Amino acid sequence: MQRGRKDRLASLSSGLAMAVLLGTLLGLPFWLLGLLRVIRISGYWRAVHYVRRGRVLIVANHPSLIETFLIPLVFWPWAMFSLRMFPWSLPDKKLFKGLTPEGHERLCCIRVGRDDTLESRKLNWSAMKRVMELFERRQSFIAHLEGGRTVKQAEHVSVGPNRMGRIRNGQVLKAAWKKRAWILPLHVGMTEAMSRDLPGFGESLRRLLFSPRCWPIRLEFRRPYRIVGPTFDEEAEKRRLELAILTPALPA
Repeated sequence: MQRGRKDRLASLSSGLAMAVLLGTLLGLPFWLLGLLRVIRISGYWRAVHYVRRGRVLIVANHPSLIETFLIPLVFWPWAMFSLRMFPWSLPDKKLFKGLTPEGHERLCCIRVGRDDTLESRKLNWSAMKRVMELFERRQSFIAHLEGGRTVKQAEHVSVGPNRMGRIRNGQVLKAAWKKRAWILPLHVGMTEAMSRDLPGFGESLRRLLFSPRCWPIRLEFRRPYRIVGPTFDEEAEKRRLELAILTPALPA
């Protein structure tokens, strides 16, 4: 058992190192786009402060696939000095289809299922156990909860001009409640030209790099909170999170 634990820790360290290497290749152009104001970030130091402490669940709306790759790059410079600063992701099992679960972990990803099948329920149960294990090691996560797309879902919730689909599955919130993790809501704002037609990763990247009509992309980190109390009410917490993602943070 001791040897298995050491092997798991060695795999975790190598996976984080690989993710940081990949992050470096993507991080340089990301920050160049930031300097050019193509990507704009608010609440940056708040996010850095909490992720540095560890055990944070960053939850964002999901207007395209590109933000799955953009959000971890926010913390790229800090991840060069502390692997805790590289958040893990919870992508759909369909992303990177050719990779094994071990391959996903080397990229700091834990696969989850979005559909209501027995396979997805088993996968999600295993994923949540792994999430809680990593929360114990003070790692942080990025999640786009099922249903929370900006345009695609039939049911929506809005606050002022901000709009997103209603969240349908909040299982990872229960893991955060059990491990007393911080919830850090993030609102991803894109222009209509950028988010039109729900573009995939390649098309989103092309629009971001070559189409000024798609500028800027805004990443707005809201105020974090913890889920406290003796019981967990999933429906209430999903509604609370929707409002936290959509409601602009008041100036400090």
